[in-house]
Amino acid sequence: MVVQTQSRMGVDRRLKGAQVSPIHLMGEVEPVRHLPEDFSGRRIHFMGAGGIGVSALMELCAARGAIVSGCDCSSGGQVAALKAKGLRIEDGHCASHVADCDELVHTAAVDASHPEVQQAVLLGKTVTTRMRMLGKIARGIRSICVTGAHGKTTTTWLISNILITAGRDPSVLLGGVVKALSGNVKTGRGTEFVAEVDESDNRLHEVIPSIPVLTNIDNDHLDHYGTVENIEWAITQFLASTDGSDPMAVLVGCGDDPRVQRALENASMRCRRPVLSYGFAPYNDVRALNLRSEGLGWRFDVLTPSSLWQGIFLPMPGEHNVLNALAAISVAWQIGVDEACVKEALNGVERVGRRFEIKATKRGIRVVDDYGHHPTEIAATLKAARASTKERLGVLFQPHRYTRTEQLMDQFARCFSAADAVFLMPIYAASEKPIPGIDHHALARAIRERGYVEVHAAESRADAVSMLIKWAREGDTLVTQGAGDVTRAADELVSGL
Repeated sequence: MVVQTQSRMGVDRRLKGAQVSPIHLMGEVEPVRHLPEDFSGRRIHFMGAGGIGVSALMELCAARGAIVSGCDCSSGGQVAALKAKGLRIEDGHCASHVADCDELVHTAAVDASHPEVQQAVLLGKTVTTRMRMLGKIARGIRSICVTGAHGKTTTTWLISNILITAGRDPSVLLGGVVKALSGNVKTGRGTEFVAEVDESDNRLHEVIPSIPVLTNIDNDHLDHYGTVENIEWAITQFLASTDGSDPMAVLVGCGDDPRVQRALENASMRCRRPVLSYGFAPYNDVRALNLRSEGLGWRFDVLTPSSLWQGIFLPMPGEHNVLNALAAISVAWQIGVDEACVKEALNGVERVGRRFEIKATKRGIRVVDDYGHHPTEIAATLKAARASTKERLGVLFQPHRYTRTEQLMDQFARCFSAADAVFLMPIYAASEKPIPGIDHHALARAIRERGYVEVHAAESRADAVSMLIKWAREGDTLVTQGAGDVTRAADELVSGL
């Protein structure tokens, strides 16, 4: 049965079951073919091995036959886990680390003046960015690449969990930790690679996807992009680079987001691949119907281009997570995973660490830890927390980066409306230099100007935890919010209650 659909954007798409017929806007196009990268026996050294993204690349390269080593200034992060798996990790950085490698991999935070990079260049080694290495791993297989301002990690995990449940044994790279993987990476033997692709440092062009998934576009990482229009342009370029050699290639994105709609349309016109949009609006190809909350989850039906899937349950709070699930369902439908398998996978899925992670309930007070650090994410988390809170909602927020706080000050001041009290920690610098006049006291003043009565600026994490413990009472929910070390406050709250 062939289902004819027409997008809101006017791109003609012919979808047959899980097969996609190429669209023809400007005549026949020779498919782009990207052969798999050969890692066998290649010696690859990774700088910043403890980082959650770099450590995953090390494991994926090792699984493909590379001889890997790494180094890091810190003994934290994923260093211990890598050493436990038998991988060689050096302490600190030294030019001698690159002496016996064929290729050096570094993050965007490392510039050309670094001694290890300079030595690698001097010795004629291949020097590769973290994102370009991800692009190499994605070559020659069906790479399902998830990007966007918010929801990347959860969406990537939902897709991965569906494929694992379906027995397809995918390789997986996540930006967060899940217990089911004992970390954030899976080295599978199947034909799919599901990867979270970070848009933050404007290097999306270094990865060529088979099925790109775009969750949303928002005004974050403006220190790299300058404007949200530049972000939209970069993401459009990424979508348009889709590998046409895969017969399943399709552009997946949230049709409820106007910027995403525009990026999908423009990219589809360029790469001549179909669009599969998802969302709540009636013009989407995959959409949720009959949405109703059940405890800390949602039950809903999904209308796909070929049938109605009824009674899907997702054990995650917040309507934003329903959108993440719709993205995963769209991919599953496209590559032929059946309805029963999708239902089973979503019904039993666990939340990613620090994504509305319930740490404990002590003295009738629930403690939740969440990674969200952009105003849109904070508002979504607090809305979900409010819906499941008996009494009051208190949030302990640690702003992340001076530049983000300065650029989004007004949005930060408005995103806490669901909370009864806001407690602020000093800004987590993330290697940035302070900006005069931009601190957590300035943010506290901005929040108060929006009508908040109870806003507290603490001078340390310990002070903030103490304030919150004194404030809390039975029936309240306490949320620790942010991308820095505020996560430690969650455990400290549980211990102190």
